[in-house]
Amino acid sequence: MEFFMPDRKPDYERNKPDPYPLLSESMRKVVDYQAAHAADAFDTNCSWDELRVKYVQERRFWNEGGPEAFKTVEVMVPGPIGDVPARIYYPDDKPEHYAVVFIHGGGYTVGSNDTHDRMMRSVMASSGCCVIGVDYHLAPEAKFPIPLYEAAAVVRYFQERGAEYGILPDKMALGGDSGGANLALGLNLYLRDTPGGNAFVKALLLYYGAFGMMDSCSFRLYGTLLDGMRRSDLAAYISYYATPEDQENPYYAAFLNDLSFGMPPVYMCCGDLDPLLDNTKTLEAFMKLYNVPTQVDIVPGALHAFMHYGRMMPEAVECLERSGAFCKAHLDQ
Repeated sequence: MEFFMPDRKPDYERNKPDPYPLLSESMRKVVDYQAAHAADAFDTNCSWDELRVKYVQERRFWNEGGPEAFKTVEVMVPGPIGDVPARIYYPDDKPEHYAVVFIHGGGYTVGSNDTHDRMMRSVMASSGCCVIGVDYHLAPEAKFPIPLYEAAAVVRYFQERGAEYGILPDKMALGGDSGGANLALGLNLYLRDTPGGNAFVKALLLYYGAFGMMDSCSFRLYGTLLDGMRRSDLAAYISYYATPEDQENPYYAAFLNDLSFGMPPVYMCCGDLDPLLDNTKTLEAFMKLYNVPTQVDIVPGALHAFMHYGRMMPEAVECLERSGAFCKAHLDQ
């Protein structure tokens, strides 16, 4: 018998199930709409400039409607490489509000306050808080840890000058979706470990985040061109944001940090067809280990980024309402 190695290349996508039959009815409506109007919106086989344009165009439809802000205020916050744009959403005309500092997702390379406008307005309405959106500089122009430092600069700015904007500085929440959830969790730990501390952070709102686990059952089962979460897509996003050394940094990969202290109550949600699902489940397990109050919503038949799709998905609206109520309950204590 002759022994030899067959010429078969590694294929991380081959054994994944077709997600379409597994989608919820509302998620299927979203996917069908995208197929008709923005079929290649999440395909990373293009330049970053092209990807950013496609992302903005795809998100425009989903940002229509939803709760209205009483007013918005644009603020430029001094940061490590220049000013950081921040947008404050006010729910009403009351003179003072607690604040949720929200960090948008987009694989660190795309997205803005505009692409996440409806999501932030929804958190504003359900929590009764001001929501402060952080328009951090994107990769590959700004790599880790610059966006983390910029988010920290925004938080410290409103701690110091919140009274000028009707924001109460003694209690805040941090939140974000996808890459923004990674930044929000890393930000909480960074604030904890730097002068000023994080005792004022009373809640974290983390929507389908990546927290340092890059291979697991959910990574092997889920993630296709439908949601732009193939292994090659994730590798592209990460490679432009964090070096291999940075990917081991405990403020990027939070599972490598000490989670036994300085963790406020945590709300998380994730679709059960999301490759990042096991990140949510693992963080939930760590929080239970350390007796941190935690609420987790796993949404059946939902893909990554489903929280954008409130125009067609009642599940997205419900999770935004539940996360806002969770935030309000812990800020009011």
